[in-house]
Amino acid sequence: MKNSKNIYDFDQNEIKKKLTSYFRNNKANINKFGNRVNQTFEAYVFADTISRYRKNNWNIEIINPTQKKGIKIFKLKFSTNGLPNNYSYARCEKGRQKCQIRHQLRIRTYADEDGSANLCCDIAVIEDMDLSGYTSFDAVENKYLKAFGEVKHMAAYAELISSFKGLVSELAPNSLDGKYKRNHVKPFLFVSGMIYRSAEGIIYTFKKRKYAFEIISYKLMRKNGV
Repeated sequence: MKNSKNIYDFDQNEIKKKLTSYFRNNKANINKFGNRVNQTFEAYVFADTISRYRKNNWNIEIINPTQKKGIKIFKLKFSTNGLPNNYSYARCEKGRQKCQIRHQLRIRTYADEDGSANLCCDIAVIEDMDLSGYTSFDAVENKYLKAFGEVKHMAAYAELISSFKGLVSELAPNSLDGKYKRNHVKPFLFVSGMIYRSAEGIIYTFKKRKYAFEIISYKLMRKNGV
């Protein structure tokens, strides 16, 4: 097995401290960002997605759920189960446009007819809407989806890249025609590790076909000083 230090540059403790600072106005503490490394990486990508909207001149408000005694707390959703409005999310506004950035939200597929065909997205950008009546198993209609992200704490290999294309075809097939929701991020796969050569080859063919989705590597971002 290759030395993990050559594959990942993701320091969980360092990132937890940065996330605590990033969400300090929401009284988030270091324990809010997961015990497992993959959970912390999901929290990092959630924050990174918010930052991408902020850099594109969207106004951001973090909405926190109300707990017992009327106290609002910062809480991320590290499971496919759970009522959506029991967890924190970002509300974004730019002019007349409004959207939400959610963590682990169920979305109906593009071809779904009755709600039974749905996928739980690690990151979901949807229209600004009321999800207070949604149960753990309810899925947001696909027409409200603006973008989505898949998060993997691993290196990117050819099969992983190819399987992500399958997710895009189910959730945002227009991206395979080079189209995506303007003013929003493109559908993306965000990996913590390196991109193997075989995966780079697949990505190259995706670009030739002008697919409108992204493959992002945290390790590569660090290497380039991003």
